[in-house]
Amino acid sequence: MISLKEKYQKAKQNKNEKEILKEYQEIIQTKTENEEEIKIKEETIIEIGEIFAKLGFGENIKNLMDSLQDFFLQLPKARTAKIVRKLIELINQIPNSIDLQIHVCSHWIDWAKKEKRSYLRQRLESKLASLYLENTNFQMALTTITNLAKEVKKLDDKLLLIEVNLIETKIHIELKNIPKAKASLTSARTSANAVYCPPLLQSEMDKLSGILHIHEQDFKTAFSYFFESFEGYSTIVLDPKLKKKYSDNIVGQTKFKFIEKEAISTLKYMLLTKIMMEHVLASKFTGREIDCIVKISEAYSERSLHKFNEAIKEYDKDPIIKNLLNSLYETMLEQNLLRLIEPFSRVEISHIADLIKLDTKTVETKLSQMILDKKFEGILDQGAGCLIIYDETIPDETYKLSIEIMENLNVVIGSLYQKAKGLN
Repeated sequence: MISLKEKYQKAKQNKNEKEILKEYQEIIQTKTENEEEIKIKEETIIEIGEIFAKLGFGENIKNLMDSLQDFFLQLPKARTAKIVRKLIELINQIPNSIDLQIHVCSHWIDWAKKEKRSYLRQRLESKLASLYLENTNFQMALTTITNLAKEVKKLDDKLLLIEVNLIETKIHIELKNIPKAKASLTSARTSANAVYCPPLLQSEMDKLSGILHIHEQDFKTAFSYFFESFEGYSTIVLDPKLKKKYSDNIVGQTKFKFIEKEAISTLKYMLLTKIMMEHVLASKFTGREIDCIVKISEAYSERSLHKFNEAIKEYDKDPIIKNLLNSLYETMLEQNLLRLIEPFSRVEISHIADLIKLDTKTVETKLSQMILDKKFEGILDQGAGCLIIYDETIPDETYKLSIEIMENLNVVIGSLYQKAKGLN
């Protein structure tokens, strides 16, 4: 008789989604008390949900969940909560499914109350409040989250309390009740100081802090909070390992898109507060030095080294600004040189110096430094007074791949040796 594991592996190899679903349904309907087979059923349930989500069949996910109520009673409470929440997240991948999500959450909250599954109920109530908020049903969202907040405060689950307080803050912001929003956010920060707070939650807290400071016309503080928030979101978005981790499944991909969206939203707020901050402060301070900074900014935008040199003469006596401007000048010089040499494979250094309006010796020294710093591939032919530029070499992966193959062969041979040794 074919085992459940073999059925599962066979079904996974099938390319036809209808046939896969049929085979998966047979697996989850199989009664078993074997722990390994129960875990296979759990994986199968999630994969069925992912197929339905991909096809846009939200009702099918709801019906699947309803059919699994008896199976969930077999499982430990934490594992049941994980599957139920994952399936609701899969419904969330389907466009215009918010009403269905609210219905499913409400139904499973009732089930959790009946079966005394507090862990699951609390997290579903938090999700339900978020859905009401998204659906602009602020009164229902506030009622749900207020009752949950009272209950969670008595527990020692700080992370859940942070999430609840942040949802509460968002609702009060929408209702324009800023004092209560500040109180909820303060409570979230107090809880966050007592435990390790994940970067995503910390970024959300900083963003909400910035929004509250905007309401108080404190643009300077708002900007600093938005900057911290944006830094947190962008760290996640730009990390290749995290990007790979999120791209493993449909829920992860959606979450990654949400984080990207939050990063862009925070950047917009940050730029807006910067504009407002400058509008308020700029009118109070004017003068020759400020005008000079504006000229430096214009010269940098135009990539004009000549204008830049003229503008920085004002700051010869300030060592800090002089140091910063020298660094900025070096960056501009490198960018301009790279732009000028791009069309050439061989070019006279004097020609580049004429184009950039600098003396040949300065240009030659800078090009030499850039070659040593590997800013581009090339050599200086000082005898001919020329720069020779090479095309970028594509690294040969053959050696690296050969090493990997040899290492894998070593593992395989070692494994075969151990098996042969066992036979003797």
